[in-house]
Amino acid sequence: MNWYKKAMQRSEEDRDIAKIPKSCKGGDCYCASGRYVMSHGFSNPNLKLVHGEVTGQGKIQGIKYGHAWIEDGEEVIDVSGGRFLKLPKVIYYAIGRIEEDKVFKYDVRQVIDKTNETGNWGPWDLQTKY
Repeated sequence: MNWYKKAMQRSEEDRDIAKIPKSCKGGDCYCASGRYVMSHGFSNPNLKLVHGEVTGQGKIQGIKYGHAWIEDGEEVIDVSGGRFLKLPKVIYYAIGRIEEDKVFKYDVRQVIDKTNETGNWGPWDLQTKY
């Protein structure tokens, strides 16, 4: 099975991500990714919530903006917009033209601390125009 078909498969648990509360809708990447790490991070300590700057495509081509995703080693999981996408990190970073110096990574305990400190899902340390 190629990586694209594998990425598009969803387990029953993964489909629950689509049931994100309405308070997180409308650009839900920070909330959805944070909730995913909080739900799965204790059983998989390799999971990291990532806040980073990506470069848009299509209608927003060339615009740099803040985004959130999850990393599990060399694999990226993107649960924004109710989807469940798994890609190799190298491909995800190339598509989004993501620069390593513009990413901040958090383990599950840091996610809990940051949400308690700030009262929001982020971005916390990322400085970006959009």
